[in-house]
Amino acid sequence: MTKFRYEAIDLQGKKFIDEKDAVDKDELLLGLQSNGIVLVKWLGGEKSKVPFFSASKQKLKSKELLQLTKDLAHLLKSGLPMDRSLAIVESSAHENSVRDMAGYLKGAIREGSSLSDALSEKPEDFNDLYVNMVRVGEVGGALPQVMEKLASFMERTEEIKSFIISSSIYPIILSLVGVGSILIILGFVVPSFAGVFQDLGQEIPFSTKVLMAISNFLRSWWWLMAVLIFGIIVSAWSFFKTASGKIIMDKWLLKFPMIGTLLMEIQVSRFARTMGTLIESGVPLIRALAIVKNVVGNSVVKEAVNHIYDQVKEGNQISSLMKERDIFPPMAVQMVALGEETGRIGDMFSAVADELDSRNQKKIKSYLALLEPVSILFMGIVIGGIVLSMLSTIFGINDIAF
Repeated sequence: MTKFRYEAIDLQGKKFIDEKDAVDKDELLLGLQSNGIVLVKWLGGEKSKVPFFSASKQKLKSKELLQLTKDLAHLLKSGLPMDRSLAIVESSAHENSVRDMAGYLKGAIREGSSLSDALSEKPEDFNDLYVNMVRVGEVGGALPQVMEKLASFMERTEEIKSFIISSSIYPIILSLVGVGSILIILGFVVPSFAGVFQDLGQEIPFSTKVLMAISNFLRSWWWLMAVLIFGIIVSAWSFFKTASGKIIMDKWLLKFPMIGTLLMEIQVSRFARTMGTLIESGVPLIRALAIVKNVVGNSVVKEAVNHIYDQVKEGNQISSLMKERDIFPPMAVQMVALGEETGRIGDMFSAVADELDSRNQKKIKSYLALLEPVSILFMGIVIGGIVLSMLSTIFGINDIAF
């Protein structure tokens, strides 16, 4: 018998560290699973060999992790053993971080570690979802299929992220150009006219006086404004990174008109897609919920998933629990209920995610399409108001008696 030390998640969803005697890790893992305990990673013991092959401290980017996962899925599906697959990935990778990670995993595998154990040593690159799906694939003998599902899940997530970023580039550039134009006019154009108006001794309209006052303030106190803005951003960032601050920000964002509903459906889509991927890969429902509640980012959705997890352990249906919470759309509740009736709950969760993703992409397109003319109109009104204010004073020069 060998003593193994490990970190795991209990039935209440809390992480703990313990150690037990067993013939090997597989026997202990089966015992933990039979008691509803989710293994996070092995600690100590044989794991001391793994750091010899430690990878570079450079964190894998999301696209690099996706490519590594896809390459492994293709190679394993073709029948190659794990260490040879990793060797091929290491030799063919263009990025140093991918090459280093593949080399680390290859070394760990050849030292007798399982892939999931090696991955758990790099939590900054591989989250609980990734590690647990790989572990399920290893135990069930379906690692190539699980890696393929994991690659599809990550690819879909990356597509959505890329769509949002690419769709936001033009409105952001448009807004920056507009704000820059206003600052240039107030900082350089208005002061040059102000000197002329004052030399003429003419009565200046009130709108022009306000404009000149704003211009003088910006020119005199621009450094103070920059410090204040920087301080506010840093303070807000620090506060919202705390537990209480994150809860306040999450609740505020979800109550924001139009955007709140979109953010909520994005979070629910992520929850549904993760659940569907895990269940379709063979992860039991309760274990999938234990993993998902650590993956969901929004604190409001996390609290709802925690409630669902606690109640499902008591024997309640997940669809009825989702119905109690306003964050889940009726369509999602009905489809999950149908999945429970037909025994295809994993497929239904994936279908919910597909439907919500399609709906969210349409909303994002419409919101960004609306943002462009609104930004142009706003900038036009501001710049037009500045120009009209200056012209009203220029036209008044004709009234001066020479």
